[in-house]
Amino acid sequence: SYVFSALGSIFLGRLADIYGRKRMIMISILCLFVTSLSSALARSPIQFLVSRCLVGMSMGITFPTSIVFCAEVVKSRYRETATLIVYVAYSMSVFVVSVLAFLLLNAVKWRWFIFINTVPMVVCFVFLAILPESPRFLLVNNQAGQALAALRKMARWNDKELPVNLNIRLTEDEDLGSLSLVLSPMYRRDVILLSVLMFCDLFIEFGNLIFAPLALYSGFCGGKLEPPHYECIPITQDALLSLSLVTSGGVVACVVAVLSAVYLGRVLTLRLSAVGLAIFSLVLFKCISVGVTNFLLFGVRFFVTVNDFATMMIIPELFPTTVRNTAMSVINSAGKTGGAIGCGLVYVLYYISPSLVVGVFAAAALVTVLCGALWRRETQQYRIIDTSHDQLKQ
Repeated sequence: SYVFSALGSIFLGRLADIYGRKRMIMISILCLFVTSLSSALARSPIQFLVSRCLVGMSMGITFPTSIVFCAEVVKSRYRETATLIVYVAYSMSVFVVSVLAFLLLNAVKWRWFIFINTVPMVVCFVFLAILPESPRFLLVNNQAGQALAALRKMARWNDKELPVNLNIRLTEDEDLGSLSLVLSPMYRRDVILLSVLMFCDLFIEFGNLIFAPLALYSGFCGGKLEPPHYECIPITQDALLSLSLVTSGGVVACVVAVLSAVYLGRVLTLRLSAVGLAIFSLVLFKCISVGVTNFLLFGVRFFVTVNDFATMMIIPELFPTTVRNTAMSVINSAGKTGGAIGCGLVYVLYYISPSLVVGVFAAAALVTVLCGALWRRETQQYRIIDTSHDQLKQ
């Protein structure tokens, strides 16, 4: 699922720069709904696997495009708030699903659990249907009339009035969704650094989601646990509850992340969260108590979310509207690739030694520290730009 999420992001994400943010989000939500139902109704392991792969591909478009959409439809001073809302929704969804798993998974079994998880998609699709398209996308797509109509609709919803004779236009024309521009010398260093940073973030985040229930079940505590035996058992209610507490770290982190991004800036937020992530990952090697181990897993989730949030703030501020979603997709694809590799390594290394899992998490965290130290561009005061020509002026 994570592998196909990376593929969906890199190959389909740029379509939002060509055909529109709203349209691609709606298509991906519809595909997510259908493929989720297909996995719930699966009659064989192959059908289930194929369905989950397609679920992952749909997810590769939805989240990054939503971040871009929000950044484009709010004023600069509301950017952090808009990104916070999307990120809280994302982190809350992970937390709520873990709580629902605690409450329902052992009671209703996995098929009904997947059915329940598809309900919010219907609500989401209805809301998306009434939303206007991003005016900035419409403008760079030479649809100034539709862009103005979208602005007037947004103003009407917010009890604002636009001048009757308002006119908007784009002074420079540029190819939409140009991968060559994203990888050009103007942006190459930024794309590489942010991609490595996102790779390590999601390597730890997704890997931690797999490692946490294994660690909680086995009583993992630092390096003292002998290699566990491979066995397939029903997950207990206690383990599900502990997993819910661990995932709540992402929700708490969102509030801290936005405050840090506003008052400390993007660069310092990246660096501090990377250092915190490295410290908590390294301390996992030390066995103090199972309770402390749970707290450390919570902390890893907390700091990786803050780091991820700061990265997601930087991308829309750095790249122009013409390639914003393409850049987001390239960087997010690197992250999803890291997530897929992280999950795979957890399954491989855990049954050799859980300490090896902690070791690769710590190594990835140290790489985020290095990336944070190398990142120098403070984008907090950047205005959202529409073409690369505006970047040169800025």
